[in-house]
Amino acid sequence: MARQKRLRFAQLEDMDNVVDGRCCEPGWFERAFGAQQAVGLELGCGRGEYTLAQARSRPDRGCLGVDRNGARLWKGAGIALDEGLANAFFLRSPIEHLEDHVPPGRVAEIWIPFPDPLPRNRQARHRLVSPLFLERYRQLLCPGGTVHLKTDDAHLVAFAEHAVHAVGGRILDGSDSLAGNDEATEVQTEYEKKYRGQGRTIYGRQFSLG
Repeated sequence: MARQKRLRFAQLEDMDNVVDGRCCEPGWFERAFGAQQAVGLELGCGRGEYTLAQARSRPDRGCLGVDRNGARLWKGAGIALDEGLANAFFLRSPIEHLEDHVPPGRVAEIWIPFPDPLPRNRQARHRLVSPLFLERYRQLLCPGGTVHLKTDDAHLVAFAEHAVHAVGGRILDGSDSLAGNDEATEVQTEYEKKYRGQGRTIYGRQFSLG
């Protein structure tokens, strides 16, 4: 397994659609997406299911998957290259450093599919829907930009709703989907397929941050 990871990391360095946040050159974002193009972000993208789906359905929009794990990015980046998705890119970086790589006001939508709920109280500030992170997202979103959360954790949904209101945002839409009520056109990550197979409820929320 270690050898396979090393091989994937080596291949990542040769992929034109992968940017390593630890050593990327200034201006890479503009070179990838131009000066005006609206961009969709998938945070903690893993294999990039949302990034790929959005790139296929919205060729007019740039799509950026962000994850700190290069071995996971390798899969989505390879699929994007194989399919010729020129509007799909992947950034290897912690979410905490997002503002260092994405200019303010350039993001139309942020997708957060099945983030780690970090259930302990002392972990709350590290949740991707904490007020700390929501303030970061606010700076990146363009006027009218939205954030989409999907999770199987009811406590995380309640936490997110409270955090959105705490920073002056508002909930735009929401759904609680029972297993068996799958929509054929809906993007489903590996986590969602697993949780639906276990009979869990899937919660979706869309919100704006003002």
